[in-house]
Amino acid sequence: MTFMTWDVDPIVTQHIYDDLGVREILVDDDIVEKLRPTPPIMVNNGLFPPKPRKVETVHSHPGESRLRPLQQTTPCRWMSRKHDRQKNDSTMGQVPWERLSDELLLSVFSWLNKRDLSRCMMVCSRWHNVGLDESLWGRIDLSGKALRPAALGYLVARGVTVLRLARTDVCSPVFHDEMGLNCLSVQECPLKLQYLDLSMSNIEASSVNEILRLCSRLVKLSLESCSVSGETLRYIGQCSDLDTLNLAMCTGIGEDHEAMAYMMQQCNKLKSLNIAWTNLNYPTLAAAVSNLPRCLEHLNLSGFRSLLTDEAVYMVVQRCPGLIELDVSDSSLLTPTTLETLINGLPSLRHLALSRCYHINTAYLVNLGAMPKLATLEVFGILCEIGIANLKELLPRVKVNTRLFSTVARPTTGYRWTSIWGLKCPNM
Repeated sequence: MTFMTWDVDPIVTQHIYDDLGVREILVDDDIVEKLRPTPPIMVNNGLFPPKPRKVETVHSHPGESRLRPLQQTTPCRWMSRKHDRQKNDSTMGQVPWERLSDELLLSVFSWLNKRDLSRCMMVCSRWHNVGLDESLWGRIDLSGKALRPAALGYLVARGVTVLRLARTDVCSPVFHDEMGLNCLSVQECPLKLQYLDLSMSNIEASSVNEILRLCSRLVKLSLESCSVSGETLRYIGQCSDLDTLNLAMCTGIGEDHEAMAYMMQQCNKLKSLNIAWTNLNYPTLAAAVSNLPRCLEHLNLSGFRSLLTDEAVYMVVQRCPGLIELDVSDSSLLTPTTLETLINGLPSLRHLALSRCYHINTAYLVNLGAMPKLATLEVFGILCEIGIANLKELLPRVKVNTRLFSTVARPTTGYRWTSIWGLKCPNM
């Protein structure tokens, strides 16, 4: 780009300039150079790179030429923007985890299983603190696992409310001394367990007591096939809101009738109780029957072959007139008198199990048709196939021998192997 300047042409005569009012001014070359206007700078809009500028030739006088050096400019914004775009392209698709709030991070963690969640908690202290939120540890299934000492204690302390430990190997101690839980009373206990399933677990009686001592909020409990003691029953008695208790096939409580009476008196909200095949002696069985809560609806007393009598069944009917389900299978001392007691005293009974009660005359079974709400009847081992067929004809609205096993107070029934008492538990 060439810039024009005014100058005097020596060819034109002087009088013509005088007529135009122009007079020749003789000035040094340095002053002319300073007075020469500066060429305008092209401002780049950032969309396209600037064109390279050429060296310009300036004629101050005829026959004289000078080279003006190019003017230096600052780096254009186009290059910096291009660098920013390349940087953004390289980080495209990556999530800035540092910018996520704790609420969003908690929402992401809620989609992980417990194993992956435990690994994420080892990333940094912030993720560890977010991962300890109680909402992430509400329900846990550790069935069939082997737990190291104190592992269960650290897990329960995170706010677990539903815990399944069926067929789990639990090593002692449950709580480490560093946790400071062994010195707490039941009133100061921070544990929030409400549903606990220890069915067929390999756990010592002292470890069971260690857990139950700090679990006063239990609503449903299953200790099937576990080794317990009279102290265990006393700890269960502290759970005033307990409505379901499964002690089937437990060992170690057969002779402590005082602990049994205390538990029954304190757990006055029980609606489902299973003490089948617990090898209780007569005083302990009498203590259990005579202190049954009146709100009880489901009861399993099977397996007391030479202990459960007609008088004990009469006591059950007097204590619990609202029973819906009753199982007195494998009680060889029961007679037809028990049937009369049930017909007259339990109008709401729907499910009755009399399997292998050999002293009950099969002819009296027809009288059960007088029970208005009876729906199922189990009489395995009493009738032959022909007798069962005849009984079905005589009791058309009653289903005979449809249940092989009792479901009273049991946490897992049927095909729902990942649920306890109707609540689904995610497996670790």
